[in-house]
Amino acid sequence: MSKERADSWLYIIVMVAAFGSLMMTASRAAFGAFYIMLLFVAVIFRLYKLLGLGILTFFASDEFYYFVYDTITFQNASSVGHLVEWFLALDSIIANPEGIGLAMSGNRGSVADEVLVGGENQILIYGLQIGVLGMFLYIAILGFGIYKSLLVFRKTEDSNTARIAFVAATTKFGLLLPLFTSNAELYTYVSLFTKWMMGYSLTAYNQLYSTMKSVSGLPQTLA
Repeated sequence: MSKERADSWLYIIVMVAAFGSLMMTASRAAFGAFYIMLLFVAVIFRLYKLLGLGILTFFASDEFYYFVYDTITFQNASSVGHLVEWFLALDSIIANPEGIGLAMSGNRGSVADEVLVGGENQILIYGLQIGVLGMFLYIAILGFGIYKSLLVFRKTEDSNTARIAFVAATTKFGLLLPLFTSNAELYTYVSLFTKWMMGYSLTAYNQLYSTMKSVSGLPQTLA
């Protein structure tokens, strides 16, 4: 048995502790993000038993099952509220594809109520503020950063770099769902720390690419 497999019980303990913490909250986005990250980690490490355990916990309780079902079918007041905000934001983006300016959208604590538009979806907030082009650029940066961080995690021989790349990829992937229900980039610590990790991973990717190219003398890719 490899050392990674032998130490897998540590990760299981972390997952159990995280799930226990989530059970004490009422955040639907947090529940969804947890399962998305669980799926992502299980696929990366091929821990299909862990994935199966996550699926079983979903069906273990009727109350939890209907909690999730009511959320994704928008039968909950909170979910309907998010949906209304998304439609208002989309309507503004269609009317103003180049954006309506910075500080015109976001959380109610940072934007005056009289000018607030669609403050419950980070992706749409960027679309509102800097336009459709900026919104798609933000989505592309997220996808590119997650993909390249995973490549670094798989290819690098530096264990510390691999850890940073793994955390960058999994954290950004796990935050995808909360981006749909909150102005997540407003949380400075989470935003800046994950961006630093992603930038560090992309620097490591460029170094790996340069090394492979200089050794072979031919253009290559790490994919």
